[in-house]
Amino acid sequence: MNHSPGVQQIPLSGPIGRHQHRENNFDAVRLLAAAAVIFGHAHPLTNTPSPALFGNSVQAMAVKIFFVISGYLICKSWTLDPSPWRYLAKRAVRIFPALIIIVFISAFVVGPILTTLPLADYFSSPHPYFYLRNIFLYPVYNLPGLFEKNIYPIAINGSLWSLPVEFAMYVAIPFAITFAATIKRKASIWVITAALCIISLSMVRMHPPEKHPVLYGTDVISALDVAPYFFIGASIAYTGLERFMRPVIALFLVAIFALFQPSSALASEISLYIILPTCVLALCLSADAALKGAGSFGDFSYGLYLYGFLIQQIINQLSNNTLSALQNAAISLPISLILAVASWHLIEKPALAKKPKQKLDLTLSTST
Repeated sequence: MNHSPGVQQIPLSGPIGRHQHRENNFDAVRLLAAAAVIFGHAHPLTNTPSPALFGNSVQAMAVKIFFVISGYLICKSWTLDPSPWRYLAKRAVRIFPALIIIVFISAFVVGPILTTLPLADYFSSPHPYFYLRNIFLYPVYNLPGLFEKNIYPIAINGSLWSLPVEFAMYVAIPFAITFAATIKRKASIWVITAALCIISLSMVRMHPPEKHPVLYGTDVISALDVAPYFFIGASIAYTGLERFMRPVIALFLVAIFALFQPSSALASEISLYIILPTCVLALCLSADAALKGAGSFGDFSYGLYLYGFLIQQIINQLSNNTLSALQNAAISLPISLILAVASWHLIEKPALAKKPKQKLDLTLSTST
C-alpha cells in the first residue's frame, strides 16, 4: 500500500476495457483479476499482511494484469479506428455510466444509511457533494461519519484511485503511436516504454520520495508503479509481438524465475515487466480459449472492481471488524458479483450499445 499527503492511504487495485471477440480468454482473465482485487483488499481491510509475489501484493499484481490487458486492447482499438472523437467516446461510455451510478449510490444511499451523523448534519456537510468529484476522475475517498471505526478507516472506495491513471493512459497511447507512425519507426514505442519503466523503477523501487507527490488527487508514485504495464501491453500490440505470447514461452520464463529468483525488489520488478505481460497475454490469446465461456453472459469485471471495496467496508462495519480476511472476501465476493451483474445488464451494456461506430466508406470512385 502507498501513502501520500492529502490522499487517503489506499491499497492498489483497478480495470476497464472490453474485447470484441469471444474466441479468447480476456473476459475470464479480467474477471479473475477483479476477484483477486477483492481477495487482496480483504487483507489490509482486516489488518492482515497481504500475500505477495514478485514483491507485489495480490491487489497490486491484479491491477498490473488489468493494465497489461487494457494497454493491449486500447492499442488495437486506436489502430483499427484512429478517430480521436470515436476513440474517446468509446472510452467514456465504458467508464462513466457505471462510475456515476456507484458514486451516487455511495454518497446518497450508503452514506445516509450507515453514517453515524444525524441525517441533517450529513446532508449539510459539503463532503457528500465533494465526493461527486469522483465522477470527474478526481479521487475523493471519504464521506462524513462513514467507516470511521473500521480497521481501515474512512476510505469508501479505494479502488477508484486507478481510474484517472487509466484514463491518462488512454490519452497518452494515441500520442505515442502517432509519434512512432510519424517517424516511421514502430519500434520507437518501445523507447518510450523503456523510458517510462526506468522512471518508474527509479521513483518507486530505487529512490522513493518521503512524501509522495499528488497530481489531480492521485498519488503519482502509485501511478508510476502501474503505468509501464499499460505501455508494455500497448507496445506488444503495436509491434506485433503477440505472436511470441505463447504458453510454452510463458512457462519457460516462469521456470527461469523460479530457478534464479531475483534478490531485490528492483530485480523482481524488472523480471515482472517481462514475465507478467507474457503470461497474461499468452493466457488471454490462447487458441484453446478454455475460459472463453466466462464472457458468455456479460463482462462483469468492471462492476466487480467498482463495487468490491465498498461492499468489503460495509461488511466490516456491520460485522464490527470481527471477520478474517478470508471471511471478508468470501462474503463480499458474491454480493459484489450480484451487483456487477446488475450493473452490466442495467447500466454498462445499454451504454455500450450507444457507443459510436466506425462508418464504412461506401463511396465508389468513378471516372469519365
